Amino acid sequence: MSDLPVGSHQEIVNRMKTAISAGKHWYLALIEAMRDYPEENYLIGGDALDWISLARMLVRETGDNIISPRETGQFFNHGKPPLKIAPAEARQLMGDVKYNLYLNYLYGVTVESALLRAVVAEIEKEFTSLGLAPPEDAKTRAFLAIYEDDEDNLHKIFIGKNDSVHERQKQYNPEFVYWLFKYRLKNSDKEKVASDTKKALNWLKTGSHAFPRLFC
Repeated sequence: MSDLPVGSHQEIVNRMKTAISAGKHWYLALIEAMRDYPEENYLIGGDALDWISLARMLVRETGDNIISPRETGQFFNHGKPPLKIAPAEARQLMGDVKYNLYLNYLYGVTVESALLRAVVAEIEKEFTSLGLAPPEDAKTRAFLAIYEDDEDNLHKIFIGKNDSVHERQKQYNPEFVYWLFKYRLKNSDKEKVASDTKKALNWLKTGSHAFPRLFC
């Protein structure tokens, strides 16, 4: 649970609407609503906040007549937050508990997804630099390079440890991505973990439009 007092779903949504109507920027009101909203139904792996799903729900509940669909579209679809907020201010706005849950998602889902994109891009670049077409199995090669195992086998292991997950959920499943993050931390040496994380963060600087983040 959050370390801050929370109200019911409708109370939190109403507070968000009232704050925006009173002149507060919708993004700040959204962050405050996320801070107050109970996280139980929005946790991945027990300790990572699926803030994107929570934010989408709150924006939807607040309504297009209060929040500009153009700005929310830029944010959710192109990864462009309407305000730049420093980490210290972000922690203060969200509270320690929610901010730490957000960081778990940031590194465990966002950065992990970016790592796969970065390695796929490296493999494709290596082929094209030799005058060859990018390999169709670039993603498979990337999995082997990062996790030393193929995606199908890793997903079977993941399913075996999560009875509620089905095979069809493999595509774009943040729970699987977060599990891959923990798997990599457990099974890779520290130098490789650090190197891969740096690679993903560097990729995010140029490909961040694919991954919305709350704070720049």
